Amino acid sequence: MGRSAEQLARLPAVGYIYLGEVPYGKALELQSKLCRRRIDEIYSGPPGTRVPREQRRLADSLILLQHAPVYTNGRRNHGKLPAEDIERLRQLSCEYFETNRGGEITFHGPGQLVAYPNLYLRDHFLGTKCYVEGLENTVIETCAQFGVDADRQPGFPGVWVSPTQKIAALGTHVQKYVTSHGFALNCTTDLKWFNQIIPCGLEGKTAASLQSVLEQNQRGATDAATVDVTVDSVLPVVVDSFRKVYGCDIRPLEHVSPATCEEIAQLLK
Repeated sequence: MGRSAEQLARLPAVGYIYLGEVPYGKALELQSKLCRRRIDEIYSGPPGTRVPREQRRLADSLILLQHAPVYTNGRRNHGKLPAEDIERLRQLSCEYFETNRGGEITFHGPGQLVAYPNLYLRDHFLGTKCYVEGLENTVIETCAQFGVDADRQPGFPGVWVSPTQKIAALGTHVQKYVTSHGFALNCTTDLKWFNQIIPCGLEGKTAASLQSVLEQNQRGATDAATVDVTVDSVLPVVVDSFRKVYGCDIRPLEHVSPATCEEIAQLLK
């Protein structure tokens, strides 16, 4: 990421927290309010200044969770999906939300690990482009740990296991260097949900999961070992991959910042 040894030594610790299954609307509200409070705190001094990190109450966090079935759309598509299509999706017992993240329509649901980093990029000496590349590399490194080859596809967002199969969707929002949204990695997701949409607006592309790729790779191999790719098993690998990619110390949020942990708990009530 082009940072010096001195900069790496000054990186803040990041606290991770797993919230289990959270309704999408509640998670959206959590991110919005948490980002607003962080921005207000960081820029609460005289104009043109930033409050030093050691004087702030709230810290960087990596929020991990799952969602009940929901379709979400990015900021470029606000108001563009026909009302009849929205109603059709809701008839599947799904919610539908339009958000301020990048990217287009996608699905979130059980068996998918969603990561919402809430970072102040200036503390990490990162610009938005390097930050997004880091998210992609976190997913790529995670997949590699489970024996799945994944990479970028030039011109197409997300992380791919083939030219036509996407295993993780990315969509971020950065305001005054504070991040929200992030990535969604399909672990054991029921991929039939993606058949109801054109995932990420890409014709001819389909979704894949760690489970589906491994099953395809093992087909016909009688002695193939079963690899556990449930969210519970993938989560610690994502956390460690995030640490490797961004070069930061990452620990449970309650150890890094009890105040941030309490803030998140209050916002979820």
